[in-house]
Amino acid sequence: MKRYLTLIILYISCISAQVTENTNLRLKSMVLPGWGEQCLGESKRAKQFFIREAVLWLIYINSKKTANTYQSNYIAFAQLHANAEMEGKNYLFSVNMGHYNSLEEFNNTKGRKRLVEDQYGEGQGFEWRWDNDENRTKFDAMRINSVSFDKCSRFAIGGLILNRLVS
Repeated sequence: MKRYLTLIILYISCISAQVTENTNLRLKSMVLPGWGEQCLGESKRAKQFFIREAVLWLIYINSKKTANTYQSNYIAFAQLHANAEMEGKNYLFSVNMGHYNSLEEFNNTKGRKRLVEDQYGEGQGFEWRWDNDENRTKFDAMRINSVSFDKCSRFAIGGLILNRLVS
């Protein structure tokens, strides 16, 4: 993200050296929505864009931070209550852990459905066994919350882009 932002700023600064006033205002609005309006003397309109920008950044930062907190919490929770090794595992492993009480139950279900290629190998670090059903459900809720907040942060990025286009 930082790399893209740096490239955009560098690109804009190179272009702005040889542009007309109208293009310069557009570039300013692209960098910071409301800046171009402020240069035109539209203070009230500029303030609205500044406020929207600040709110969208706060939503993005808060959502990302909350998603990461939920993720670290559900990983620690799984290690504590399911005796699972979570490091190096993909997200699908977490989904499966939230739906099945143990590796044996998961593999048996996949075997009955003739989805042998979806089974995890035993003795390869994929073992888990929940201490009770309530903890498995709690884990699954934390995992879902993590994903929901991550989606919220993506919507905030869309809002930031849209705010620049409208400005």
